[in-house]
Amino acid sequence: MAFSVLPIIDLQTGQVQFTVQDRWYTRYISDPAHLERLITRSSRRPVFDPAAGELVVFVASAGQPDGRSLAFRLAKFPGIISLAKLRG
Repeated sequence: MAFSVLPIIDLQTGQVQFTVQDRWYTRYISDPAHLERLITRSSRRPVFDPAAGELVVFVASAGQPDGRSLAFRLAKFPGIISLAKLRG
């Protein structure tokens, strides 16, 4: 079952937060800027499918009144990419 959500996206860490049935979810995405761009062009609110771990965004498109659906796989834990650089 998918739930309509309004995600909060942290462009620095890739963290995506939203509520589903009064429970906060925190997930991670590798390209948060791309997700943010598509959400600004969306034709309706994104939906989250907890079983699949996917956030589906419906992007406005000519000839498709409901929008074209694009699914983003959200991770429970951040990837192994370094968020800070050390000089040594």
